Amino acid sequence: MPNKRGKPKLRLDHLAVWVEDIDKTAAFLTETVGWKRHPMVVEVSTEDETTGGMKAAFVHGGGLWLELVLSTSPGPGMDILEEVGKGTIVEVNFEAVDTDYQKVLEEMDAKGIQMLSMDGSPLKDGGRIQESVRGDAATAETGQLIAYWPADISCGTTIEVYERRMDDATNLLNIRDEGWANEKPRPHSPRIDRVCILTEDLSKTAAFYTEVMGLKRHPAEFGLDGGATNLGDMQCAFIEANGVWVQLVQPTSAGYVRDLLKEKGDGYAMEVAAEVDDLDAFYDHMAAKGITMVNCDGSPLAPGAKGLTVEPSGDRHHYFPLNESQGMRIMVYERGPRHTSMLHRRDDIWARVS
Repeated sequence: MPNKRGKPKLRLDHLAVWVEDIDKTAAFLTETVGWKRHPMVVEVSTEDETTGGMKAAFVHGGGLWLELVLSTSPGPGMDILEEVGKGTIVEVNFEAVDTDYQKVLEEMDAKGIQMLSMDGSPLKDGGRIQESVRGDAATAETGQLIAYWPADISCGTTIEVYERRMDDATNLLNIRDEGWANEKPRPHSPRIDRVCILTEDLSKTAAFYTEVMGLKRHPAEFGLDGGATNLGDMQCAFIEANGVWVQLVQPTSAGYVRDLLKEKGDGYAMEVAAEVDDLDAFYDHMAAKGITMVNCDGSPLAPGAKGLTVEPSGDRHHYFPLNESQGMRIMVYERGPRHTSMLHRRDDIWARVS
């Protein structure tokens, strides 16, 4: 149903990940990580000047979809892949249901914000691209309406908003979800909790999500101590995005995370974070597959350790080596004690205030 309150309502649905090989990346995410791939394949016409030819497949990570995108012809998509490299989260994709998409465009226009096409040009025809489901000719007739905030407004992150008409049987996401209604997560597979975005200015970036996009910010901020690691200290804020979170991370001391921010730039979507109940058991499960989990920077874990403990929260995590994950940075974590865990505290506070 359309949003009755008058203000656009946005929902984080998926992250777009640029890949060199859809099948190879999907095989890692399904056979190794334990997630599930949707059988649908999306195609974008090679004649679309704002994107160039592309195809895409969806993998469900428990709490969030990952859209694996492969450029198939010269154009902005192929340019992006060459610039950022495989496995990079290039877009954070929000859907606006029914009339909310037009409300977003109208509200941005009222704020003096010029929404853009994928290639950075001013939006035309509502942002329509010729996108279809392979094998379903009817879907090409409606295409898809998408728009982007300028990077200087979104503090560097590529944020897409797209129209989803719930009464349109040819809508790509309606087709996707209708075919997924009875799917259940695999037992003990990680559950995506959040996407982590690096920022130079926590308050400024958070204001974009709240004041421009209209999302809600968690009332608490959380400090993370780099301690004996080379990560450096960090300050974190959370933006609620309908059951999953956008975690904004500002480095506050020298270390690997600050170096990554300098290298990749403000707004870099650093990683997805996925939760498991038993990190040690997950480590052993990966070891049985021939994969040795590592630290955030790719260095080996401490001798005998199966994860890194972050202070003062007590949360533990490890990462897939980037060569195994096809360039995707995926943190797998286990919550620490309830009275100290950043994630427990985040959820407990949110339950009281939301």
